[in-house]
Amino acid sequence: MRKTYVLYFLLCLVSYTQAQEIDSLKLALKKATHDTTRCNILNLMIEIEADDNIWPIYNEQLKTLCEKNIKLKTNQNVTRIFYLKYLASTLNNIGYLFNMQGNTMKALIFFKKSLLLQEEIKDQKGIAESLNNIGVIYQNQSDIPRALECYHRSLRIQENIKDKSGIASSLNNIGAIYQNQNEHTKALDFFTKSLKLQEEVNDLIGLAYTLNNIGRIYDAKYDFQKALEYHYRSLAVRKKINDKGGIANSLNNIGAIFHKQAEKNNVNKDSLLQKALEYHQASLKEQREIEDKKGVAYSLNSIAAAQFQLNQINLAEQNAMSSLKLAQELGYPLSITNASMLLSKIYFKGAKYKKAYEMQVLYKQMEDSLNNESNRKAGIQKSLQYVYEKKTVADSMRVTEERKIFVVKIKQEKTLRLALYAGITLIGIFSIFMFSRFRVTRKQRDIIELQKKEVDNQRQLADDRRIIAEQQKQIIEEKQKEILDSIHYAKRIQQAMLTSESYITEHLQAEYFIFYQPKDIVSGDFYWALAHNEMFYLATADCTGHGVPGAFMSLLNISFLNENVIERKLQNPDQILNEQRREIIKALNPNGTENSKDGMDCILCAYDLQNMRLNFATANHSLWLIRDKTLTSFKGDKMPVGKYHENVKDFTLQSIELKKGDLIYTFTDGCVDQFGGPKGKKFMYKKLEQLLIENHHLPMEAQKENIDNALNEWRGEMEQLDDVTIIGIRI
Repeated sequence: MRKTYVLYFLLCLVSYTQAQEIDSLKLALKKATHDTTRCNILNLMIEIEADDNIWPIYNEQLKTLCEKNIKLKTNQNVTRIFYLKYLASTLNNIGYLFNMQGNTMKALIFFKKSLLLQEEIKDQKGIAESLNNIGVIYQNQSDIPRALECYHRSLRIQENIKDKSGIASSLNNIGAIYQNQNEHTKALDFFTKSLKLQEEVNDLIGLAYTLNNIGRIYDAKYDFQKALEYHYRSLAVRKKINDKGGIANSLNNIGAIFHKQAEKNNVNKDSLLQKALEYHQASLKEQREIEDKKGVAYSLNSIAAAQFQLNQINLAEQNAMSSLKLAQELGYPLSITNASMLLSKIYFKGAKYKKAYEMQVLYKQMEDSLNNESNRKAGIQKSLQYVYEKKTVADSMRVTEERKIFVVKIKQEKTLRLALYAGITLIGIFSIFMFSRFRVTRKQRDIIELQKKEVDNQRQLADDRRIIAEQQKQIIEEKQKEILDSIHYAKRIQQAMLTSESYITEHLQAEYFIFYQPKDIVSGDFYWALAHNEMFYLATADCTGHGVPGAFMSLLNISFLNENVIERKLQNPDQILNEQRREIIKALNPNGTENSKDGMDCILCAYDLQNMRLNFATANHSLWLIRDKTLTSFKGDKMPVGKYHENVKDFTLQSIELKKGDLIYTFTDGCVDQFGGPKGKKFMYKKLEQLLIENHHLPMEAQKENIDNALNEWRGEMEQLDDVTIIGIRI
């Protein structure tokens, strides 16, 4: 048995006889007269020693001993295979150590080096174990297709060599992937098969982890009674074998169940949360003793979640941030997802909205990565592929047997004399050929061995470079996806900040349309509406820039509009825009040292439909009124709502007596500035005026559709230059 990093088979055994055994082995090592005996003793010392600071010393001694003997040409083939097998074991142990330290890239390199040696000597059991270890690394990196490929290859080998303990291990690992993909029925099927095999071979370590996994399935199904039953059974086995890592895992799982019960039980909520906290803290203590960084990250987050529910906000924030930093250091998406989601809630409750938003963006990126549909499809595809390959092998074996029988019958029908003559002739020719080749081969053998070693070294170097290149490619792809995911998530936030059409319909009580067409994923244009003090406010605005900068400006302006009307109780549009300008300048240029022109162009209307009056103020835009088939343009102030370096003055309040049937249109300049048409010119105000007059008698939704068609036809194949917003209201 060697130290392996199989997902559910990590064990740290400590017994009262350990020290005595180590001392006895050290004495035997000094007395050993042959290197093969020394290798066997060192391997036993590695297995028995639980201290991760000590057994690597024995492992390095074993590695040096193997490498020295492999270089000797006097060793026979059997002896060479002996040393190669132990060398593969030492490389595997080094990979295990790097993975425990969080260096998954180096761990993967050493696991693959071990696999190459095991394939060379055809060590089937060793190949299966290395494939399991490599699969675990890929799974922790959320590369589910590669992880499943390794697990299924390992499973096929273990079935061929009838290694029941190994089969159970692979079934457990595959089940864990389906469990993380919320495929509970499939996962339970794999775990049940694994449990049966472990009971047959009395594998207590594997039995404990399988019971734990089944408990997690019932936990996910909210069957808390059964979940606790399996977790307590697992904990009992782990205490029996003194599996500290497993004990920590069981304590965490039990604590998580009490936490879930607390969320569904308001009567005993605090006592259940306190119980959950005790189990998580006990788990954290175990994990820190064995330096399990991944487990520490999980426990810290679980403790923070319970403290958050108990309103211990400062403690919760400290523990959640520690969990996030450790998860990011290790590169585990699931742990990053859990920590960032909890921190978002903590910051929001503490009114730290910027930090809460940053954590929400990080959470969304990690959640999309974990729930990638290709992972689910890969699981199904590999499962079906395994069943198909198993059937193909069985059919192939049957056909081979039938062919053998047929060949035997054919040979029996040939005459013995012809067979004898042919055989003697072939043997004579072959003997002469082999004799001549033997003399040449004997001279070339040493040269070939040297060349083979050089080729192996070059191949290993190429494999290492390919692994590094794949890692770099994956990082670039992930960064690109992170950027796009962040922008799409920003779009969702901006859409949520825009006033919903259902709200406008309920409070405006008039026929209207809103034509809103951003240039990019997010927009610098926005519209805002609010019913307040018997007035209905409606703003049509164009912030500086478009895309992400424009979107940030739009969120800032919406926030200030709400503050000015609701909190500061400003009523007239000109007063609101004056205060809006002051707030924007103060927010974007608080010291007055920057030559910033950030702000917005805007039309702010205040509809008093009871008294049939419209008050409005405009910044760099106009308001159009169509009455009795005639369009009247009300021009506004030629200055923005923001930093303005000419003579700054207050915005002008304008007022219109409304009549039934009046049509009010407000818009940004994205429409009129759009290039297109036969000669590639701007759309212009004249064409927009003509379009509105021609369609003003139609229902508002039909007007919106005609505007959309006209702009699309005008733009043709040209790119949209700016965000476009047009709002029409029929009184």
